[in-house]
Parts: sequence; structure tokens; C-alpha cells
Amino acid sequence: MIGELVGETTGRVVEQRLVRHRGGEPRIERIIESNGKVLGTEITVTATFWSKERLPGGTFLKGDGTIMTGTGGVAILHDSGIRIPKDGSGWSVRGIRHLRTTSPVMSRLNDVPLAFEVEIDPDGTVHDRMWEWK
Repeated sequence: MIGELVGETTGRVVEQRLVRHRGGEPRIERIIESNGKVLGTEITVTATFWSKERLPGGTFLKGDGTIMTGTGGVAILHDSGIRIPKDGSGWSVRGIRHLRTTSPVMSRLNDVPLAFEVEIDPDGTVHDRMWEWK
């Protein structure tokens, strides 16, 4: 069951490129920088994710990132999700996120799967929200 909204950020896609890892299928890699709050604490997020087309359609995404608090707390993120069709242009992604940290502010999220939704507008603006999955 989806529980409390624990984080929300807004930012931008700051870079994207086509990559081919070890001769495999091409993937599009994007870097996102965003700011917002997790559990009421101001944060900055830097994340890289790649997307890969799936047959017979759709897109799979996987990513890693860091959350930094203004007091020096750091968390490592791991995400995976699926692109959901969206009216008009842009992206809508739904998935699951795992977080690891020693930061007292965020430590209660260490053993909690986090459901997330990310909206990426055509201009590269990113809106990210995550909830505890209880």
C-alpha cells in the first residue's frame, strides 16, 4: 500500500547522450539535477538514468543518484521504472526506488521501498515525487 509522501523535487535534465555499453544495445542516458525536500529537509539531487526500448513497445529505465542535505547528509539512490504513456509530449515514469544512508534525517527510509513518479516536460523540467510503500 502506498503511504506517506516523503519527498518531492523539481529540476532539469542537464545532459543527455546516446551510449552503447560493452557493445550492447544503444541506450539514452540522462543526467538530472533537482532541488526539493525529503522528510521536510531541503535536499539537492543529482541522478543519472538510462532508458532502453522494450519489445513490443514501452521503455524501461534504471538509474542511480545521490541526495545531499544542507547539513552534509548523503543518501545513495537506486531506481528502476517503466515509462507510462502521457497525453502530448514529455515523459511519465513510475517505479520503485531504494535509498541507503547514514544520515539521521533520512535513515528511517533505509529499509523502505519507495514508490516514485517522475514527470519530464518537453522543455526538460523534471517533477519527482516519492512515497513510502508500506
